[in-house]
Amino acid sequence: MRRLFLLACLLTLSTACRSTSQRLEVMVDETRRELSGEMLAGISGDFVRQQESRIERIREFDEKGELQTAADYYNASWILVASQEEEDLALARDFALQAVELGEDRGFRIAATAIDKLNRIDGLPQRYGTQYEFNQFLGRWRLYPVDPATTDAERESMGIPPLRDLYERERELNERMAAEREG
Repeated sequence: MRRLFLLACLLTLSTACRSTSQRLEVMVDETRRELSGEMLAGISGDFVRQQESRIERIREFDEKGELQTAADYYNASWILVASQEEEDLALARDFALQAVELGEDRGFRIAATAIDKLNRIDGLPQRYGTQYEFNQFLGRWRLYPVDPATTDAERESMGIPPLRDLYERERELNERMAAEREG
């Protein structure tokens, strides 16, 4: 019993001694691991609660000025962009762009995703094409409407494939879903 108590104390200390960067990496790994199982079965209430807790911790890191590196901003934006809340998505966009300024080009894609999600919430077409939705009536996936003024060059600058590839992904999603129903 005493050994278990000492082990628990050591684990708590090792977690508490982690830097903000290390804690962010752990949070991203946890989210990825949970999402890999959740996507197949649908998002659970447990995942949502865990994600809300992670988002709250990111807000605390930000308020304390603990986000310092490109990796910090990128990882924080990666977690925030999973939210459906406008405030979180705006922060994800800003953090992603800060990551880019600090040298992390993967931040462009996160910023594009946050912008598209914000537009979708506001009932506007998405700019880049990162968002798909499932149409219950048709029983099919579809690319959420895309602003026709956005060019493939703009998409490429944000790390997003050309529009024709996005529609190809829509087709592949529907084929995969049809195959799973048959199989």
